Amino acid sequence: MTNQAQALNVNITSRFWTRYLNMTVENALPYQWRALNDEVPVDVPEGAAWGENGSQFSHSLRNLRIAAGREEGVFSGQPFQDTDVSKWLEAASYALRRKNAGLNVDELEAHVNEAIELFEGAQDEDGYLDTKFELDLPAEKRFKGLRWSHELYTMGHFIEAAVAHYEVTGSKRALDIAERVANCIGHNFGDGEGQVHGPDGHPEIELALARLYEATGERRWLDLAAWFIRVRGTDPEFFDEQDAAGGPQFYTDLHMPLKYFVQDEPILDKQHAEGHAVRLLYLAAAVSKVGRLLNDQKMLDTAERLWTNIVKHRMYITGAVGSCQVGESFSFDDDLPNDLVYGETCASVAMLFYGKSLMETKPRGSVADVMEKELFNGVLSGVQLDGTRYFYVNPLEADPAASKGNPTKAHILTRRAGWFDCACCPANLGRLITSLDQYLYTVSNDGKTVYAHQFVANKTEFEDGFTIEQTQAGDEYPWSGDITFHVSNPNGLDKKVAVRIPQWSKDYTLEVNGEAVELPVVDGFVTVDASAADTEIHLVLDMSVRRVRASLRVRADIGKLAVARGPIVFCMEQVDNKGPLWLDGMSADANVSESYEPDLLDGVEVLKVKGSRLESPTDDQYRAVDAPLTEREETLTMIPYYAWCNRAEGQMQVWVRETK
Repeated sequence: MTNQAQALNVNITSRFWTRYLNMTVENALPYQWRALNDEVPVDVPEGAAWGENGSQFSHSLRNLRIAAGREEGVFSGQPFQDTDVSKWLEAASYALRRKNAGLNVDELEAHVNEAIELFEGAQDEDGYLDTKFELDLPAEKRFKGLRWSHELYTMGHFIEAAVAHYEVTGSKRALDIAERVANCIGHNFGDGEGQVHGPDGHPEIELALARLYEATGERRWLDLAAWFIRVRGTDPEFFDEQDAAGGPQFYTDLHMPLKYFVQDEPILDKQHAEGHAVRLLYLAAAVSKVGRLLNDQKMLDTAERLWTNIVKHRMYITGAVGSCQVGESFSFDDDLPNDLVYGETCASVAMLFYGKSLMETKPRGSVADVMEKELFNGVLSGVQLDGTRYFYVNPLEADPAASKGNPTKAHILTRRAGWFDCACCPANLGRLITSLDQYLYTVSNDGKTVYAHQFVANKTEFEDGFTIEQTQAGDEYPWSGDITFHVSNPNGLDKKVAVRIPQWSKDYTLEVNGEAVELPVVDGFVTVDASAADTEIHLVLDMSVRRVRASLRVRADIGKLAVARGPIVFCMEQVDNKGPLWLDGMSADANVSESYEPDLLDGVEVLKVKGSRLESPTDDQYRAVDAPLTEREETLTMIPYYAWCNRAEGQMQVWVRETK
């Protein structure tokens, strides 16, 4: 097992990620605050990816102001509307550390304090904190309609925000509110007489309570998190029983199966990733974390089993998960349609939570590889380069005409939206990016081995003067694979540094203190002794362009190729290529030229592929096969997938028709 706490101070210096960090602090979080304050309208098409569903504006802060007695009015929005503010608060709390990087965070800090004051004012005397129920429903209805009420989901997100604020500032103001929330939950839930004997319909509290335990050392929060995990799915009739007893009901037109709520069977017996993707992933991340903290082997085995099923059979090449738009859900093994995919941004963020927890139990390069895939592809595609527009759904193939004309594809947007009626993704992106420093290293439980598994340039201080500075040459990662770790160990501690060798790097060179070495790759890492005062590890990865085929089990990708370079998956956009894109093709050995263009899309690698375009001798809707098709030589232009839809609206595709 491993211990993250020994990384004391992480300063990210990567140009690529510093841009995203600064953009989030200076653009995205202020923009999101404006949206939460009803200054940015919902602007996605009705019915598409949680478009207009009854409210043109967020009302999230307004609900809190009303509950805190600062304003008159009624509740508006989704039952879980408070969570938009909580996730923003978590992201903004992490962002306060950018003050050390020279950014002015005074206004952001003022908004953080304002949000905490509103939550403090809105909280009931018994610790309950959910404005939907406080403003809309009588107290006796609380915790009585858990299928859709999202009460524990809502409170869990505040707990996570409070933990983040405490970790960054040392202030217990938000943490005290969170502990009162947890006390309320602990009083109302459990196996005792008069307590609620089932879980929330949306997992989240499990992860929140585990984090609260880590922050406070209070064992009861860890035990309560474990109780919520173990009770889930043990009584499939629980939600129906609550409804029959007169509990409040929400979304009465949505008749989702128990699998959607991960309530159809005990989670610790589940063999496949099923149901609503974010629900499953939040729960799986908690199972992994709580399993590690309790040394519970059944939980650990469950976390490994579900991760393996996802990565081997239910994840796209971009890291997107959740292939079915009905229920934003997993479907079945190897069902990965590119044009119907849901691939919710929140699900990619949750995969990083999940992967981080698995790494803390047992560091493996294969898990870190997936985390990297999510970071550079599945997560970043969800946000516009300036941080002010977002994707809820992340397709691998898009066509504006199809999204407009076919109701089954209405969830596939071909422009990012400024805000959503269900705005879970924007602040989720924010809290992931501003906490990126927590995802770079894992320290072994005995403190002797530091696993450096993400190639994000940084300088990090560990205990007893041990430091690692990661620098990158040339255009820097992810464009260049030339990486150096400068290790300082002035106290001569018994230390090792394990460096990941990505599975995608066919070849690599490794030097230690200027001399070429060959070290065994174990679980995806090479391990270097770092007990000397100074050690330099120089790694050069193979950044060659790769052509990728999917498994023959994946019907959607038969006869197609994808293109990747380093951790980046590439795509074609209509703004660079004559449409329709489905006529374009390339061979597995097609010549590819590459160039870094610093002025395009804030600096990206661009690929030019020698391909071809399919042509027909006639324009008839149907024709006899005696009029053969021809292939005309064509140069295909590809950009990083994460950067698509930042210029003009049009078609996009990741997978390209394979030619001979």
